[in-house]
Formats: sequence, structure tokens, C-alpha cells
Amino acid sequence: MRVRVDRSLCRGHGVCCVNAPDIFHIDENDQAFVEDEEVPSSRHEDARMGAQNCPEMAIEISG
Repeated sequence: MRVRVDRSLCRGHGVCCVNAPDIFHIDENDQAFVEDEEVPSSRHEDARMGAQNCPEMAIEISG
């Protein structure tokens, strides 16, 4: 599974970080990002929860 944050949509609510703080991070501009787009299978559900709860729908999951 690959996860990507569309930073043009992200408003820095941080909901994704609450659901998966080891996958999603907030930068100095209060925008979410992922350090590694490849998410291990043991973390797929948390990545999905982060994406589903994003108020801006800024997180894309593929694979």
C-alpha cells in the first residue's frame, strides 16, 4: 500500500496524525506529510483510518 498527502488540499487539522502518528507527520507549515509512502501491511488499517477521517480528503491510498 502507498499513501500520499496532497499538500495543496491539506489544512493541517492533524486528524491523520492522531490515527497513525508513525505514518503521518506535521511539518513546520502545519501540513501533513509521509516520510515513506510505502506502508507496511501491519499499518494498513491505521493508514486507511487516517485517510477516511481527513476533513479535506487530502490523503490518497493506492495499492
